[in-house]
Amino acid sequence: MTLEKAKNKSLQQKKDKVDDSIISFSECLRNWEPYQKKGSDPNEVRMLDILECWTGELGPAIGLVGIPFDSAVLGRKGAKAGPKKIRDSIRYFKAYSWDLDYWFGDKRVYDFGDIITEGDSVAEAHENIAEIIRKIAEKGFTTLTLGGDHSLGYPILKGLKNAHQPNKIGLINIDAHLDVREVIDGKITSGTPFRRVLDNGIVKGENFVEIGIRDFTNARKYRRYLEEKGGTIFTMNDIRKRGMEDIIQEAISIIGRKTDVTYISIDMDSLDQIYAPGVSAPTPDGLTPHQINQIIHEIVVNTNVIGMDIVELNPLYDTADTTAINAANFLVQFVASYYWKMDKEKTK
Repeated sequence: MTLEKAKNKSLQQKKDKVDDSIISFSECLRNWEPYQKKGSDPNEVRMLDILECWTGELGPAIGLVGIPFDSAVLGRKGAKAGPKKIRDSIRYFKAYSWDLDYWFGDKRVYDFGDIITEGDSVAEAHENIAEIIRKIAEKGFTTLTLGGDHSLGYPILKGLKNAHQPNKIGLINIDAHLDVREVIDGKITSGTPFRRVLDNGIVKGENFVEIGIRDFTNARKYRRYLEEKGGTIFTMNDIRKRGMEDIIQEAISIIGRKTDVTYISIDMDSLDQIYAPGVSAPTPDGLTPHQINQIIHEIVVNTNVIGMDIVELNPLYDTADTTAINAANFLVQFVASYYWKMDKEKTK
């Protein structure tokens, strides 16, 4: 059998195992460059070593999904190249957390490849994405999704809501922007995901927390909308005055009161532009990588997390892969925190 035929057979088997209705995955390829392959040191396990192409396994485990989609971006496009660039940047990290003294080299992250969206509209593409996310979640996976633009927050959450019924979702959005813009004349954008989430009852306003909101980046009308919905907004000024630890603890308290599960959304423009020049909408006076890692770890270990996304990386405008490597760092933090919590619960 030729290599090409073997690849086609593998892809067909993969599609059959997911479901006949899921036909828009690209094949999960692991044809790394020599410098990306397993290292020669037997004493260390690299993050790339724990990534495996999904071949029909069931959870509980982390399922990695790429969505190379930026059709809803109003500004500078290029975020569709984000999933590949984040995967490429994973090579810099090891499967060991110094801070936790936790080795997770025996764990696995199953890579489902990319969801290829070819709908006639953003809304149609979103319906396709939501259905695929639902089916992955129903197989017991905690989804870790790489975007793509932030409009993807809506279909991802819709898919997870359908998979986890009747559980109520608590939502943490780490962002410079509220992303609750109106859908005007039917135009869905990267600024509308959470208005659609709230208006469609996927998440209730009282269970929604925004962290990292910047000055001069949002409209008063959208602030009032979110406040009227009962959402909680923590600005950069709040963080400076109160400290990140206090903000995180209040956020956990809010999303844990009336919910069963939690979702985290990370817009890479939540980082100060010095750490994230490669995003669709860079702005100053933002979060640090350390602060976002704090949020990820505390939310994962203290709530029942069903997924996280990392969106709005735009490699076309990145400098020395700074933004991409930070995005990969957040991915690694999520994986480490998830499996650390799982192992701790086994020993109770």
